[in-house]
Amino acid sequence: MPQVPIIMPQLGESIAEATIVDIKVKPGDEVVDDQEIIDVETNKAVMGVTTPCKGKIDKISVQLKETYPVGAVLGYIEASEADAARFTKQAPPPPQGEVAEEIPVRADQEVAPAREKKIPTRGRDGEGSRDGGLPVPAITKGATFMSPRVRARMAELQLTTADLAGIMGTGAGNRVTIKDLENFLHKIENQTAHEAS
Repeated sequence: MPQVPIIMPQLGESIAEATIVDIKVKPGDEVVDDQEIIDVETNKAVMGVTTPCKGKIDKISVQLKETYPVGAVLGYIEASEADAARFTKQAPPPPQGEVAEEIPVRADQEVAPAREKKIPTRGRDGEGSRDGGLPVPAITKGATFMSPRVRARMAELQLTTADLAGIMGTGAGNRVTIKDLENFLHKIENQTAHEAS
């Protein structure tokens, strides 16, 4: 039987990833169209991932407590030929005839050279040049954007934003993800253990 992938859906406009919190099916289970099979947690809420069609679960390729990006394949469903045909992407047909190597230019058309743009250089005081606008601040470090999930974990551990000033976020818009926080805590734990020995 053909396989149809179970894809991590776009869960919101600004959400780029989600963490698997519950897997409700196992390989061999029969599922119906639009059945909720996996619960995922974003930085805003817990949501369900549903099946794209009916069939039998062939494989679940994700692990609990792991984070996956939008568009990742979470598993596969053995589906009917008709359902599988709905989900296979057809490549566009190749162009007919010859394709020009270069774009032709009309004889009366003049091609203007590209304008050079002056790039501001960084000054001694950590700010960019004031040529043409506001000063550009030096590169900032630290946890500035944190998800509600990260803030909840910080509250559990009685940490403040200042405690996490050394973390550079790897999420969308440099947002500090739960994985960033856990890696940071693991690094501190290893440092403390190493210093104690």
